[in-house]
Amino acid sequence: MPPQVKVSKEKILSTAFEMTRENGFESVTARKLAERLNCSTQPIFRVYENMDALKRDVFFLGADLFSEHMLKKKGKKDPAYLALGLAYIEIAKKEKNLFKLIAAIEDFQADDIKEFLLRGDVSEYLDTLPEAESLSPKEKKELFMAVWFITHGIATLVVSNRSGLSDKEIRGLITETYFGLLSELKGK
Repeated sequence: MPPQVKVSKEKILSTAFEMTRENGFESVTARKLAERLNCSTQPIFRVYENMDALKRDVFFLGADLFSEHMLKKKGKKDPAYLALGLAYIEIAKKEKNLFKLIAAIEDFQADDIKEFLLRGDVSEYLDTLPEAESLSPKEKKELFMAVWFITHGIATLVVSNRSGLSDKEIRGLITETYFGLLSELKGK
């Protein structure tokens, strides 16, 4: 009997992640993944109960990549709400296949936008929202989340080639949304 091939969980995950980036997760089958790993499917299913469990890990690895990219752009020259939003749209364009997986957020019990986008506490961003000092913490969170909903919608349209928006128009939409909602909240 030939010796069993040892394939680590990290190698399986990183290979599935790269395959997802190349062609989308729907193209990642156990057989294709095993071929890429140069092994049988047995090591994959020794580590992962099923392909859905692997997909979940690929999802969170993708969410981490998006978060890292966005955090690198924060605080450069634009306010956080705009810098993070533009960085999110930028990486969605660059990583269309990962974005499509990440946009399926409900499949992974990660339905809180802050878990999805930042995987942690957003309080440091809430304190840096321009002209929002007079808002309560709850209102700041409402403003932040509403801007993210708009940003995610724009990213979805851009990735599906349905927006036709220039970078300047995208910047304007996010900014107008932010200040429009800010004005609405201040007027309550």
